[in-house]
Amino acid sequence: MHLFFGYSWSEIASIFGIISILFSGVYWLINHGSKAFNKNINSVLKPFSEQLRTLNTNIQKLNASFDKQQANFERLEKRVDEHDRRLDRHHERIKTLFEKGEE
Repeated sequence: MHLFFGYSWSEIASIFGIISILFSGVYWLINHGSKAFNKNINSVLKPFSEQLRTLNTNIQKLNASFDKQQANFERLEKRVDEHDRRLDRHHERIKTLFEKGEE
């Protein structure tokens, strides 16, 4: 009979079978545990990701609103400048009319 490290071939095959079953069980536990862990993490983080998505949308809308307000402000500022120039011209005209009236 042939021996390998003092064990017969049937004993070596039995040892390898037991070791392979143990490694398969450990692999299954790790794989199954990671799937359950990922599922739990996903269910916990899903509301946060939805809130972040909503926050991002609201910030984009707010930025668009600020851009519109900035454009309106610049337009109004130009109108005020134009009215200010007109008012200065009117003051000059009134001043010259009073000067002509005094003569």
